[in-house]
Amino acid sequence: MFSNLLTILSTAKGAAAATVVVAAAVGAGVAATNEDVRTAVNTTVQNITRSADSNQPAVVASRNDADKKLRDAFQDDQQKLAKLHSTHVDSTERAKLDDTINTADAALRARLTLALNDVAALTLGREGLESPKPTGSPDIKVPFTADMQTKIDDIVKTAIADMDKLTKDAEDAVALLPTATPGKPADAGKPATAPTPPAHPTP
Repeated sequence: MFSNLLTILSTAKGAAAATVVVAAAVGAGVAATNEDVRTAVNTTVQNITRSADSNQPAVVASRNDADKKLRDAFQDDQQKLAKLHSTHVDSTERAKLDDTINTADAALRARLTLALNDVAALTLGREGLESPKPTGSPDIKVPFTADMQTKIDDIVKTAIADMDKLTKDAEDAVALLPTATPGKPADAGKPATAPTPPAHPTP
């Protein structure tokens, strides 16, 4: 019976079908009373879970989704920083403006890289995703679980919040710089105020 159950699971199409099969097994007391079978069923469910459109393993779909969310947030914040370059500041503050923006951009990139590495650490070596290993060593994989998905979601949420804060801090710092209002080209070379004409002598 157990082998039949695993056969059904291995040929099920999509996570929804797998969930129905497992629920039926647990309701019948099969997986709930045998730890080995329950582990095998859980592992098989993870292996056949696919994203709806691309037939990717759950771990691949999760990693790709996290990657997209992180990079989209990074690009949004980077565009906000790029717009700060057009801020009209006093000529003596231009270097400070550029330094503020460049520092924030470097911090933004570092935070993105850290988040991507953290996601990779939770997904590499999972079922459905190859992991680097020394030649001749066994390729032991760990099932991708709901707990791991929660951790990935937390990594993404925290990283996006951190990147947003880095951008907001840069915007606030630039807002404090002395601004300059560019004059019209026709005014170039003219004094700020018209000189007072000399008084005519009284006849």
